[in-house]
Amino acid sequence: MTTHCQPTKFRMPLTDRFHQIAQQFYQHHSDPQKAKQVYLNTLSLQTVRFYLTCLGIETDLEQSISWNPTLQVLSNAADLWVTGVGRLECCPVLPEQTAWTISEDVWTDRVGYVFVQLDSELTEATLLGFLTQPSETHVTTQQLQPMDQLPAYLAHNVVKQTAPKEQSSALLQWLDNVVDEGWASLEQIFADWQTQMPAYSFRNSLAHQELIEQVAKGVKRGKFLTFTPGTQVLFLVGIAPADDSIAFDITVELYPAGQQTHLPPSLHLMVMDQAKTPVLQAEGRQSEGLEFQFSAEPGENFAVQISLDQSILTEQFAI
Repeated sequence: MTTHCQPTKFRMPLTDRFHQIAQQFYQHHSDPQKAKQVYLNTLSLQTVRFYLTCLGIETDLEQSISWNPTLQVLSNAADLWVTGVGRLECCPVLPEQTAWTISEDVWTDRVGYVFVQLDSELTEATLLGFLTQPSETHVTTQQLQPMDQLPAYLAHNVVKQTAPKEQSSALLQWLDNVVDEGWASLEQIFADWQTQMPAYSFRNSLAHQELIEQVAKGVKRGKFLTFTPGTQVLFLVGIAPADDSIAFDITVELYPAGQQTHLPPSLHLMVMDQAKTPVLQAEGRQSEGLEFQFSAEPGENFAVQISLDQSILTEQFAI
Protein backbone atom coordinates (compact mmCIF):
# COMPACT_ATOMS: atom_id res chain seq x y z
CA MET A 1 0.00 0.00 0.00
CA THR A 2 1.33 3.42 -0.96
CA THR A 3 1.25 6.53 1.21
CA HIS A 4 -0.11 9.49 -0.74
CA CYS A 5 1.55 12.61 0.66
CA GLN A 6 0.04 15.46 -1.37
CA PRO A 7 -1.44 18.71 -0.06
CA THR A 8 -4.72 18.16 -1.98
CA LYS A 9 -5.37 14.60 -0.87
CA PHE A 10 -3.94 12.41 1.84
CA ARG A 11 -4.50 8.75 2.44
CA MET A 12 -2.07 6.49 4.21
CA PRO A 13 -1.76 3.03 5.77
CA LEU A 14 -1.96 2.73 9.53
CA THR A 15 1.41 1.10 10.14
CA ASP A 16 2.31 -1.51 12.73
CA ARG A 17 4.22 1.20 14.60
CA PHE A 18 1.11 3.37 14.80
CA HIS A 19 -0.82 0.44 16.26
CA GLN A 20 1.96 -0.41 18.72
CA ILE A 21 1.89 3.10 20.17
CA ALA A 22 -1.91 3.12 20.28
CA GLN A 23 -1.85 -0.24 22.06
CA GLN A 24 0.60 1.07 24.67
CA PHE A 25 -1.79 3.89 25.54
CA TYR A 26 -4.77 1.51 25.37
CA GLN A 27 -3.28 -0.69 28.08
CA HIS A 28 -3.22 2.23 30.54
CA HIS A 29 -7.02 2.28 30.78
CA SER A 30 -9.21 -0.29 32.50
CA ASP A 31 -12.48 1.12 31.16
CA PRO A 32 -13.11 -0.52 27.73
CA GLN A 33 -14.87 2.51 26.23
CA LYS A 34 -12.12 4.91 27.31
CA ALA A 35 -9.42 2.51 26.10
CA LYS A 36 -11.06 2.22 22.66
CA GLN A 37 -11.43 5.98 22.33
CA VAL A 38 -7.78 6.53 23.28
CA TYR A 39 -6.73 3.94 20.69
CA LEU A 40 -8.65 5.69 17.90
CA ASN A 41 -7.48 9.13 19.04
CA THR A 42 -3.86 7.97 18.94
CA LEU A 43 -4.19 6.59 15.40
CA SER A 44 -5.78 9.86 14.24
CA LEU A 45 -3.11 11.99 15.89
CA GLN A 46 -0.28 10.02 14.31
CA THR A 47 -1.91 10.31 10.88
CA VAL A 48 -2.16 14.10 11.13
CA ARG A 49 1.38 14.33 12.48
CA PHE A 50 2.72 12.33 9.53
CA TYR A 51 0.81 14.56 7.11
CA LEU A 52 2.24 17.73 8.65
CA THR A 53 5.73 16.22 8.64
CA CYS A 54 5.37 15.63 4.89
CA LEU A 55 4.71 19.33 4.50
CA GLY A 56 7.66 20.33 6.70
CA ILE A 57 5.46 21.52 9.58
CA GLU A 58 6.95 20.77 13.00
CA THR A 59 4.97 19.24 15.86
CA ASP A 60 5.74 18.45 19.51
CA LEU A 61 4.19 15.35 21.07
CA GLU A 62 5.45 16.21 24.57
CA GLN A 63 3.21 19.29 24.66
CA SER A 64 0.17 17.34 23.49
CA ILE A 65 -2.35 16.55 26.24
CA SER A 66 -3.36 13.36 24.45
CA TRP A 67 0.21 12.01 24.74
CA ASN A 68 -0.12 11.81 28.54
CA PRO A 69 -1.92 8.68 29.85
CA THR A 70 -3.02 10.44 33.03
CA LEU A 71 -4.54 13.42 31.21
CA GLN A 72 -6.24 11.04 28.76
CA VAL A 73 -8.43 9.93 31.67
CA LEU A 74 -9.66 13.45 32.34
CA SER A 75 -10.35 14.47 28.74
CA ASN A 76 -11.33 13.11 25.35
CA ALA A 77 -8.57 15.14 23.73
CA ALA A 78 -6.72 14.06 20.60
CA ASP A 79 -4.64 17.21 20.35
CA LEU A 80 -1.38 17.63 18.45
CA TRP A 81 0.83 20.58 19.35
CA VAL A 82 1.94 22.39 16.19
CA THR A 83 5.16 24.24 16.96
CA GLY A 84 4.66 27.99 17.05
CA VAL A 85 0.94 27.70 16.35
CA GLY A 86 -0.97 25.77 19.04
CA ARG A 87 -3.13 22.71 19.54
CA LEU A 88 -4.69 21.01 16.53
CA GLU A 89 -7.42 18.52 17.44
CA CYS A 90 -7.30 15.25 15.46
CA CYS A 91 -10.85 13.85 15.43
CA PRO A 92 -11.29 10.17 14.50
CA VAL A 93 -14.18 9.35 12.19
CA LEU A 94 -15.55 5.83 11.70
CA PRO A 95 -16.46 4.62 8.17
CA GLU A 96 -20.23 4.73 8.65
CA GLN A 97 -20.26 8.24 10.13
CA THR A 98 -21.50 11.18 8.05
CA ALA A 99 -21.80 13.59 10.97
CA TRP A 100 -19.78 13.95 14.16
CA THR A 101 -19.91 15.57 17.55
CA ILE A 102 -17.05 17.65 18.91
CA SER A 103 -16.69 17.13 22.65
CA GLU A 104 -17.20 20.36 24.58
CA ASP A 105 -14.01 19.78 26.57
CA VAL A 106 -11.96 20.46 23.41
CA TRP A 107 -13.85 23.56 22.27
CA THR A 108 -11.24 25.89 23.73
CA ASP A 109 -7.48 26.20 23.30
CA ARG A 110 -7.59 24.78 19.75
CA VAL A 111 -6.43 26.40 16.51
CA GLY A 112 -8.39 23.91 14.44
CA TYR A 113 -9.90 20.45 14.06
CA VAL A 114 -8.81 17.86 11.49
CA PHE A 115 -11.17 14.95 10.79
CA VAL A 116 -9.53 11.58 10.13
CA GLN A 117 -11.59 8.74 8.69
CA LEU A 118 -10.43 5.28 9.75
CA ASP A 119 -11.47 2.26 7.71
CA SER A 120 -13.33 -0.65 9.29
CA GLU A 121 -10.18 -2.79 9.56
CA LEU A 122 -8.08 0.08 10.96
CA THR A 123 -5.57 -0.43 8.16
CA GLU A 124 -5.95 2.91 6.39
CA ALA A 125 -6.72 6.53 7.27
CA THR A 126 -7.99 9.40 5.12
CA LEU A 127 -7.97 13.08 6.01
CA LEU A 128 -11.45 14.42 5.22
CA GLY A 129 -10.84 18.10 5.91
CA PHE A 130 -10.57 20.59 8.74
CA LEU A 131 -12.59 23.10 10.69
CA THR A 132 -11.22 26.30 12.23
CA GLN A 133 -13.64 26.94 15.10
CA PRO A 134 -16.90 25.06 15.66
CA SER A 135 -20.09 27.08 15.98
CA GLU A 136 -21.87 24.04 17.40
CA THR A 137 -20.99 20.55 18.56
CA HIS A 138 -22.58 18.88 15.52
CA VAL A 139 -20.36 18.79 12.40
CA THR A 140 -21.03 17.45 8.89
CA THR A 141 -18.80 16.88 5.86
CA GLN A 142 -20.19 19.97 4.12
CA GLN A 143 -18.78 22.22 6.85
CA LEU A 144 -15.17 21.07 6.39
CA GLN A 145 -12.51 23.01 4.54
CA PRO A 146 -10.24 21.09 2.13
CA MET A 147 -6.93 19.83 3.47
CA ASP A 148 -4.89 21.76 0.90
CA GLN A 149 -5.88 24.96 2.74
CA LEU A 150 -4.59 23.77 6.13
CA PRO A 151 -0.88 24.73 5.67
CA ALA A 152 -1.79 28.32 4.80
CA TYR A 153 -4.20 28.50 7.71
CA LEU A 154 -1.55 27.28 10.17
CA ALA A 155 1.03 29.69 8.74
CA HIS A 156 -1.42 32.56 9.21
CA ASN A 157 -1.86 31.63 12.87
CA VAL A 158 1.85 31.41 13.73
CA VAL A 159 1.92 35.00 14.99
CA LYS A 160 -1.28 34.53 16.98
CA GLN A 161 -0.26 31.58 19.13
CA THR A 162 3.11 30.57 20.49
CA ALA A 163 4.40 27.63 22.47
CA PRO A 164 4.18 28.06 26.24
CA LYS A 165 7.03 30.13 27.63
CA GLU A 166 9.21 28.88 30.41
CA GLN A 167 7.67 30.14 33.64
CA SER A 168 8.57 29.75 37.28
CA SER A 169 6.26 28.12 39.81
CA ALA A 170 5.93 30.43 42.83
CA LEU A 171 6.34 28.07 45.78
CA LEU A 172 5.51 30.63 48.48
CA GLN A 173 2.08 31.02 46.89
CA TRP A 174 1.56 27.29 47.31
CA LEU A 175 1.49 27.90 51.07
CA ASP A 176 -1.46 30.25 50.46
CA ASN A 177 -3.18 27.56 48.37
CA VAL A 178 -2.43 29.40 45.11
CA VAL A 179 -1.15 26.68 42.81
CA ASP A 180 0.26 26.93 39.31
CA GLU A 181 -1.58 25.22 36.46
CA GLY A 182 -0.62 21.61 35.97
CA TRP A 183 0.16 20.88 39.63
CA ALA A 184 -2.19 18.86 41.83
CA SER A 185 -2.42 17.99 45.50
CA LEU A 186 -1.37 14.51 46.61
CA GLU A 187 -4.97 13.72 47.49
CA GLN A 188 -6.07 14.64 43.97
CA ILE A 189 -3.30 12.66 42.33
CA PHE A 190 -3.93 9.45 44.21
CA ALA A 191 -7.73 9.74 44.12
CA ASP A 192 -7.81 10.26 40.34
CA TRP A 193 -5.29 7.49 39.73
CA GLN A 194 -7.03 4.91 41.93
CA THR A 195 -10.52 5.78 40.67
CA GLN A 196 -9.80 5.89 36.97
CA MET A 197 -7.06 3.24 36.70
CA PRO A 198 -7.24 0.88 39.69
CA ALA A 199 -5.15 -1.74 37.92
CA TYR A 200 -2.14 0.56 37.86
CA SER A 201 -1.46 1.58 41.43
CA PHE A 202 1.82 3.16 42.45
CA ARG A 203 4.29 0.46 43.37
CA ASN A 204 6.99 2.39 45.18
CA SER A 205 8.26 2.06 48.71
CA LEU A 206 6.12 4.90 50.14
CA ALA A 207 2.36 4.50 50.48
CA HIS A 208 0.36 7.55 49.48
CA GLN A 209 -0.79 8.18 53.05
CA GLU A 210 2.83 8.37 54.19
CA LEU A 211 3.55 10.91 51.48
CA ILE A 212 0.61 13.03 52.59
CA GLU A 213 1.68 12.89 56.24
CA GLN A 214 5.15 14.15 55.34
CA VAL A 215 3.81 17.62 54.52
CA ALA A 216 1.92 18.38 57.74
CA LYS A 217 3.79 21.72 58.10
CA GLY A 218 3.82 22.72 54.46
CA VAL A 219 2.54 21.89 51.00
CA LYS A 220 3.49 19.21 48.51
CA ARG A 221 2.24 19.13 44.93
CA GLY A 222 2.83 16.78 42.05
CA LYS A 223 2.39 16.02 38.39
CA PHE A 224 2.90 13.06 36.09
CA LEU A 225 5.66 13.27 33.49
CA THR A 226 5.50 11.07 30.39
CA PHE A 227 8.67 10.39 28.40
CA THR A 228 7.24 7.64 26.16
CA PRO A 229 3.84 5.91 26.20
CA GLY A 230 5.27 3.21 28.46
CA THR A 231 7.47 5.36 30.68
CA GLN A 232 5.90 7.67 33.24
CA VAL A 233 7.09 9.08 36.57
CA LEU A 234 5.47 11.00 39.42
CA PHE A 235 7.24 14.31 40.11
CA LEU A 236 6.69 15.84 43.57
CA VAL A 237 7.85 19.17 44.98
CA GLY A 238 7.26 20.30 48.56
CA ILE A 239 7.84 23.48 50.56
CA ALA A 240 7.64 23.98 54.34
CA PRO A 241 8.85 26.71 56.73
CA ALA A 242 12.20 25.81 58.29
CA ASP A 243 12.45 25.77 62.08
CA ASP A 244 13.92 28.97 63.58
CA SER A 245 14.89 30.37 60.18
CA ILE A 246 13.66 32.65 57.41
CA ALA A 247 14.50 29.89 54.95
CA PHE A 248 12.21 27.16 53.65
CA ASP A 249 12.76 23.43 53.41
CA ILE A 250 12.37 22.18 49.84
CA THR A 251 11.89 18.58 48.75
CA VAL A 252 12.13 17.24 45.19
CA GLU A 253 11.04 13.64 44.57
CA LEU A 254 10.58 11.19 41.69
CA TYR A 255 8.68 7.90 41.83
CA PRO A 256 7.73 5.30 39.22
CA ALA A 257 4.12 5.38 38.05
CA GLY A 258 1.77 3.16 36.11
CA GLN A 259 2.99 -0.41 35.67
CA GLN A 260 6.55 0.45 36.64
CA THR A 261 7.98 -0.63 39.99
CA HIS A 262 11.35 1.10 39.60
CA LEU A 263 12.67 4.22 37.94
CA PRO A 264 14.38 3.76 34.56
CA PRO A 265 18.13 3.17 35.07
CA SER A 266 19.11 5.95 32.65
CA LEU A 267 16.80 8.56 34.20
CA HIS A 268 18.73 11.56 35.56
CA LEU A 269 17.52 14.08 38.16
CA MET A 270 19.34 17.37 38.67
CA VAL A 271 18.74 20.52 40.73
CA MET A 272 20.34 23.76 39.49
CA ASP A 273 20.73 27.08 41.28
CA GLN A 274 19.69 30.40 39.78
CA ALA A 275 22.99 30.58 37.88
CA LYS A 276 22.09 27.25 36.20
CA THR A 277 24.91 25.53 38.08
CA PRO A 278 24.13 21.90 39.04
CA VAL A 279 24.08 21.50 42.83
CA LEU A 280 22.40 18.10 43.26
CA GLN A 281 22.38 15.13 40.87
CA ALA A 282 21.22 11.51 40.93
CA GLU A 283 20.39 8.69 38.52
CA GLY A 284 17.42 6.33 38.52
CA ARG A 285 19.53 3.14 38.64
CA GLN A 286 16.36 1.02 38.94
CA SER A 287 15.65 2.59 42.35
CA GLU A 288 12.18 2.83 43.89
CA GLY A 289 12.45 6.60 44.10
CA LEU A 290 14.75 9.62 44.29
CA GLU A 291 14.56 12.48 46.80
CA PHE A 292 16.50 15.71 47.32
CA GLN A 293 16.17 17.94 50.39
CA PHE A 294 17.62 21.44 50.60
CA SER A 295 16.89 24.93 51.92
CA ALA A 296 16.16 28.15 50.05
CA GLU A 297 15.41 31.71 51.09
CA PRO A 298 12.77 34.13 49.75
CA GLY A 299 13.90 35.66 46.46
CA GLU A 300 15.96 32.66 45.41
CA ASN A 301 15.26 30.63 42.28
CA PHE A 302 16.16 27.11 41.26
CA ALA A 303 15.43 24.67 38.45
CA VAL A 304 14.83 20.92 38.34
CA GLN A 305 15.88 19.02 35.23
CA ILE A 306 14.71 15.46 34.56
CA SER A 307 16.15 13.64 31.57
CA LEU A 308 15.71 10.21 30.04
CA ASP A 309 17.65 9.25 26.92
CA GLN A 310 17.03 12.13 24.47
CA SER A 311 14.12 13.68 26.38
CA ILE A 312 14.80 16.57 28.78
CA LEU A 313 12.16 18.26 30.96
CA THR A 314 12.98 21.37 32.99
CA GLU A 315 10.83 23.05 35.65
CA GLN A 316 11.62 26.50 37.08
CA PHE A 317 10.80 27.48 40.68
CA ALA A 318 10.88 30.73 42.65
CA ILE A 319 10.71 31.19 46.43
